[in-house]
Amino acid sequence: MTTSPVRTRLTREESRLQTRAALLDAAKTLFARQGFEGTSVEHITEAAGYSRGAFYSNFEDKQVLLIALIERCFEDDLAGVAQLNGSMTAVSAGFQQAADLEDTRHREAHLLKMEFWMCALRYPAVREAYERHHSRLRTAIGTLIEAQFAAMHRSLPAPADQLAAVVVALRNGLDTQKLINGAAIPNGLYGLTLHLLLTGQAPTE
Repeated sequence: MTTSPVRTRLTREESRLQTRAALLDAAKTLFARQGFEGTSVEHITEAAGYSRGAFYSNFEDKQVLLIALIERCFEDDLAGVAQLNGSMTAVSAGFQQAADLEDTRHREAHLLKMEFWMCALRYPAVREAYERHHSRLRTAIGTLIEAQFAAMHRSLPAPADQLAAVVVALRNGLDTQKLINGAAIPNGLYGLTLHLLLTGQAPTE
């Protein structure tokens, strides 16, 4: 005789977090496809399979949801940076690997990022939140760069936070060009350029 596994019922907090995550996931896709301004609360709740009441139980308004989504995306970026280690060649390759999403995911991720930029330019609360998290990312990348130069017994050519800003800006610029004309941005270009900019040398195997 076999017994059926006991189904564990979600607690109220677990259910709330599940609902919140589903709303963020739906908004992430919709903001990338049709923009923040082109997406209504109704669009988000319909895509997520929840009611307007569920939305407003988790977010005061659409802008508050956007800020929460920005935070979640930056947390993912920070987790990726934290995993990078080894030589400068390995680190550059790691940054390249993070950039090499398959086409559909790459397009959605970058279009979402562009929505973040546009909303940060338009709305002070979004700008403050975006810059706060972006500063954390630059600090993490700057710390990584400092460690790499220390391991090579070399002095930094510029302050670490400025070099980190270049690393981020280069990725954003190449991603934009790749969406417009993928043939102009071959695989590996980001990692190669990073290595050349930071060391003055081509990466070695």
